[in-house]
Amino acid sequence: METVTAPLVSVGITTYNRPHYLRQALDCVFGQTYGNLEIIISEDCTPCEETKSLLRDYAHRDSRVRYFSQPRNVGPPANFQFVLKQARGEYFFWADDDDLRDARWVEVLLKKLKSQDAVVAFSDLMSIDLDGKHLRHFSPLRFAGARPVRLARYFLAEGAEGKVNLLCGLFRTEFLRGIKHWGQYDRSLLAVDLLFVLDILQHGNSVVDSSVTLYKRMGVGKSLPVNSIGEFFSRARKELRQDLASVRVVDLWLDKTVLLLLIPVKLFRNLLYWLARRTQ
Repeated sequence: METVTAPLVSVGITTYNRPHYLRQALDCVFGQTYGNLEIIISEDCTPCEETKSLLRDYAHRDSRVRYFSQPRNVGPPANFQFVLKQARGEYFFWADDDDLRDARWVEVLLKKLKSQDAVVAFSDLMSIDLDGKHLRHFSPLRFAGARPVRLARYFLAEGAEGKVNLLCGLFRTEFLRGIKHWGQYDRSLLAVDLLFVLDILQHGNSVVDSSVTLYKRMGVGKSLPVNSIGEFFSRARKELRQDLASVRVVDLWLDKTVLLLLIPVKLFRNLLYWLARRTQ
């Protein structure tokens, strides 16, 4: 009988200077029930000796680890791109150095991605605080259907509802390498990683398996809430620049037209969303 080899899944972990959260994130990756992993860790020239010592220890303990120490600080976008370039696996995901995931996360999402017509597989999403306490369960990040429909749904979805976290899902490696990396976009925009996910969704559906969960750490370098009408309109101007950039990202004129027509709707929905949050 022919033996079917489990495909190699590459995990890209970038880190700088928070060993406490890094240890927890690494333990979640090392504790996955799916064993055929390569764990690519790139430390971005941190001055923290505790971080370096921790990574040397994990690399010594497990032969699946490929540990890189950048000779100079390259910044998060370039470091994220670096670990993707190093990947040898057929599948890939980024694991942030402060996030947690269920032990069956890789096993479940790999089966989901292999069995579905999709470009990314994702799990349930839960935000946690600095101590790991559960804060909020998000709605499923499922964007599927005809291309203009799924792009419109993603475009209109409120950013605070977690849609950018799709970039933490499981991908086919070669597909992901074909997408323009978010570090190549204009860094003055509001959220270039949103453009990256929009580009991904041009090419196919996102699918969700809610039997496993990704736990996103909140409060570590996160943006501040909008607290006044003046701040809202200031942010709305930035949102408009972001929306026009989204139109430029999509390739087909039908999709560009749909997104252009939706810009006033999106700005109005943002205002309603902000007002609703203010009254809570």
